[in-house]
Order: sequence, then structure tokens, then C-alpha cells
Amino acid sequence: MLKIAEDKLETIFEGMRSKTILVIGDLMLDHYIWGKVERISPEAPVPVVDVQDEKYKLGGAGNVANNLLSLGASVIISGVRGDDPQGGVLMGILGELGIPSDRILVDPRKGTIVKTRIIAHTQQIARLDREDRSYISDDLKRELIETVREASGAIDAVIVSDYAKGVISRELIEEIVKIGRKEAVPVCVDPKERNFPFYRGVDLITPNTKELSFGAGIKIESEEDILLAAEKIRSTLGCRTLLVTRGEHGMSLFDGENGAVQIPAMARAVYDVTGAGDTVIACFTLAIVSGASAREAAVIANAAAGLVVAEVGAASVPWEKLYRVCREEISGHSRGAF
Repeated sequence: MLKIAEDKLETIFEGMRSKTILVIGDLMLDHYIWGKVERISPEAPVPVVDVQDEKYKLGGAGNVANNLLSLGASVIISGVRGDDPQGGVLMGILGELGIPSDRILVDPRKGTIVKTRIIAHTQQIARLDREDRSYISDDLKRELIETVREASGAIDAVIVSDYAKGVISRELIEEIVKIGRKEAVPVCVDPKERNFPFYRGVDLITPNTKELSFGAGIKIESEEDILLAAEKIRSTLGCRTLLVTRGEHGMSLFDGENGAVQIPAMARAVYDVTGAGDTVIACFTLAIVSGASAREAAVIANAAAGLVVAEVGAASVPWEKLYRVCREEISGHSRGAF
């Protein structure tokens, strides 16, 4: 297990509370319906769910923002919603959390993305998606770019939360990268397969194994394949840091300095991986701009991911809880732990 010196860990976590991160990407609502199953429908061989409770949570870019908020950071969020009741629900949740929503644009044509998960006895038994994956208009794209430009002087990093639902495009990424370089603001991306060619010039990318394989065009069957795919992506995109999330196998970090750094998973129990990637990109980015090295940030993000997968549904990690876990499990007692 990689360790972080106790005084360095304290510096990183205290730094998180003074940072402001811009999140831009695909906004969505996660709709959860909880119930119990005691019989099979006489109409078809499917379970009958007796609904006990339901709730809406932020998904996609909204979940990234919520994770940052839980970790003590200030958040600016930008994206697109529909002119529909679901869009109103999304705005209401943002308001309840205290996340400014004035940079969220309305696209009546696309509608608000909603993912409905039906859960019985802690198991997800069905998911219903309402979405339009077509790209947003050029006018909306220009407005989003202007949002980044206006915010650039007041932020410490940009997180691009790409779920391939039509907000993120090649032109948008190119402009964000230009702004980031001009203002010395790192641009970090949680990618999706179809948009991999768009990410040239970003500072950090956090693919899972499937996304890594697609982006590199390499079938991954071994550790060597992961090494080859990671280096190909870093070279092709020109990105400085690549963090591969690998489920039960933990993470692999490539930063061009120390080869591959393997970080074992910390999850004690896995109930739901929904939103774990959102937690990783939020925590890793925030740790980096708070003074952590890439390895330190990856270890902290790995600990955060281990906590959220132990809960059902998209979750966030409170600053206090993550700091306590990190002090107990990854804090070294010497200044030279890294």
C-alpha cells in the first residue's frame, strides 16, 4: 500500500477547502425507485415491484459537482438541461445543495436526461433511460465556451464530465484546452469511448479499462496490454497524466515519471459502482490542485472510490469521512513516505 506522510495529507485536505472547480458536461437526473419483490407477474415472467420509496439525485456532471462540494470545494457547473419538469427537478436539487445554476443552458429539443433505476432488496433489477444523444447546437456550444472563458480567472481546474450525450464536442474541448493553457488551469476529463479523438491536449484523463481499450484500439487481455494502451493514449493525445480505473483491480497511474504505478482497490464491499468514476475524477483533480503529487492524488481518489461503491446509487464522500479513512489507512508517519 502506498503511503502519504501525515503532515502532507493534512496540507492536501486543508487545501481542498479553498479551491474552486468548474464542471462542464452532460447533466442528468438519477431517479431511484426502491421496492420489494414478493411475486411474479401473472401477465409476463417478470417480478412485481411493490414501490416503497423513490428519489431523484444528481447524475453525470451533476454528481461530479456534488462530490466536489462534499469534499469542501466551491463549484461552478455548466451544461444543458431540457425545458421540462425533469429540468426543474434538476435545478431544484442544485439549489438545495447551494450549487449556482446560472450557467446551465436550456435546450427544449433535447430534453433533460433521466436514468431510472428500479432496486429491490438492494439489487438493481431494471434501468430506464430517457435521453437524446445528438450534439447540441452551435449557439449553445458558443455559450458554453463563453462560460468557461468568463470563469477561467476564478477557478483552479476544469473537469469535463463526458457521458457522450451531446454536450462535449471536438470544438468545445479545443476551446477549453486553449483557455486552460492561457490561464494555467488544468483540464481534466472523464472520457467516453466515442469522443476519445476529441481529448487532445488535456492534462488528465481517467478512462476505465473498457474506455482505455477502445481509445487505444488495443484489446486488453494482460497487464502488458494496459501498459501499451496507456502509453499509446498519452502519446496520441499529448496528455500529461492518465489514471486507469480497473474495478476490483484498483487503479493504474501513468504520469510519465515513474512508469506505471499500481494502486490496489480499497473497497471492502461492492454494492453499486454507479458514479464511482465521478468520484474518482472529482477527488483526483481536487487533490492535485491542493498540492498532491499524481501518486498521492491517485491514492486518495482510490480511497474515495472504495467508500462510494459500498453504497447503493450515486454517492459522494464527505470531507471528514475521507480524511479520517486516509489518516487511518494510508497515512505514513515519516515525511519521506513518498
